[in-house]
Amino acid sequence: LNFESFIQGKSNEIALSYSKKVCEHVSRYNPLYVCGGVGLGKTHLLNAIGLELQSENNVMFISAERFMYHFIKSIKKNDMVNFKDFFRKSSVFIIDDIQFMSGKESLQEEFFHTFNSLMDKGSQIIISSDKSPMKLDRIQERIKSRLAGGLVVDIDVPDIDLKEKIIKKKIEEIQSQFKENINLSEDVIKYIASESKTNIRELIGVLNRVIAFSRV
Repeated sequence: LNFESFIQGKSNEIALSYSKKVCEHVSRYNPLYVCGGVGLGKTHLLNAIGLELQSENNVMFISAERFMYHFIKSIKKNDMVNFKDFFRKSSVFIIDDIQFMSGKESLQEEFFHTFNSLMDKGSQIIISSDKSPMKLDRIQERIKSRLAGGLVVDIDVPDIDLKEKIIKKKIEEIQSQFKENINLSEDVIKYIASESKTNIRELIGVLNRVIAFSRV
């Protein structure tokens, strides 16, 4: 999941552009907050940033769920010092699906202090969520304020053109990986793109079913 494999369209071009800019100018846009619905490419962009920066930076990439797992584990082991050191030593801190912290007060407390510590030392922070900062449910106001204070970029639902590009790219990948010829007409590709209304994951799922049916 790198920048080369991310397919650009009108719905994601701003998010892609600033994801690349973060890699060129670390800490200039801080935090970078990428928001959008499920299956639209947020995690792909975060992965791409991490891969781009890992050679010259101490990159920490984690989901909010895994952050919570480490937090609870550290409390049980009475080892919060190591927990704090582990997460606060990174020069690039990437956390996926921040909305998972909704309602978890003690976890939010620790995240708030981790966030401030990283900002104070000039680390780049990149965050993803399914909502914009101020629309996050049951997240402390001070956290939402910090998140909104950076650069917030949206990924929207892909349009027909982008969906067609994604389908064609996926067909190329399948053909290359499995050494088989997949012959879908332009009409079929356009039909799949127009009928898939939600996200990219669903679109790929529909394509996979069509290919599977065509084999039998």
